[in-house]
Amino acid sequence: MPLHLVTPIDRAQDARADSDSLELPDKGWRSHAADLCYIVLRGSTFLASSYLMALGLPLLFFLLISGGDAGVFFAHLANISDRFLGAEQGRQIGFLDEFKFVLIGVATLVVVWRLPRFINDLERELSGEKL
Repeated sequence: MPLHLVTPIDRAQDARADSDSLELPDKGWRSHAADLCYIVLRGSTFLASSYLMALGLPLLFFLLISGGDAGVFFAHLANISDRFLGAEQGRQIGFLDEFKFVLIGVATLVVVWRLPRFINDLERELSGEKL
């Protein structure tokens, strides 16, 4: 009675040695589920990083108009916040609506700009190609 274990990997190698065909086995449902999970995870990190980029663009804008000076930067922010708080409620709502529209538009442009490379990288990684 042999004391060694025969694993499924050993059986697969023996079966491959017996047959001369190099055909890959069909993908099972686990492989498809793994690919789907990978796509969902990569897609969620792609969207999260894109929206963080879009949220950083207003900060970059204010840093550019302040010339990189922190005192001027915070003076611009204080001016905007004073004017926002001093406005009537209808104008505040209008400003927030416009700001949301611009921010969603910028986020959409960032996603559209980054999407072709994301799809190419995802396709390459799922096909098993190396860099």
